[in-house]
Amino acid sequence: MLIRHSLVVLVCLAVFLFSGCSGGTPKGFPKVVSCQVAVVDGTTPIADVEVSLYPSAPTSGMVFFGKTDALGVCKVGTSFANYYKEGVPEGNYKVVLVKEPRVEDTKTREEQNAMSRPELDAYRKQMQDKRDALPRIIPVSLTTSANTTLTLDVSGKDTQLDVNVAEHK
Repeated sequence: MLIRHSLVVLVCLAVFLFSGCSGGTPKGFPKVVSCQVAVVDGTTPIADVEVSLYPSAPTSGMVFFGKTDALGVCKVGTSFANYYKEGVPEGNYKVVLVKEPRVEDTKTREEQNAMSRPELDAYRKQMQDKRDALPRIIPVSLTTSANTTLTLDVSGKDTQLDVNVAEHK
């Protein structure tokens, strides 16, 4: 019985050591450099803008993203295989900015849960119509990778892109 228990412990230890769960950088994770995107409207910083970078060359399973802080600055990071590190690999990227207008729910979560499916669909449409009627802080032209004119060339040094959305309205 003791031998069986020891064998199970050894197998579990081997699986842990060789499965990449050591907390280190995953195999295939590239070298990254610091990358920031600053977003303003005129001279006013815009907080809570979701920033996404789309590489011109395909990357296997990597995602490049961040969110602006109160000063309108986003430190873009790289996510790969459940691992995140601030910075992005060298390359050329399209830059997408998203900040949807916010409309506060007029119904509580409990009220929404009590609605029938048709009632809930109608409520959600009503809320979307209210959002659509609000002015957009980020111009639609910057919100998709197909439309954006923003690009970023990340080379071996720290990179920053300053975006004044007023210039794109």
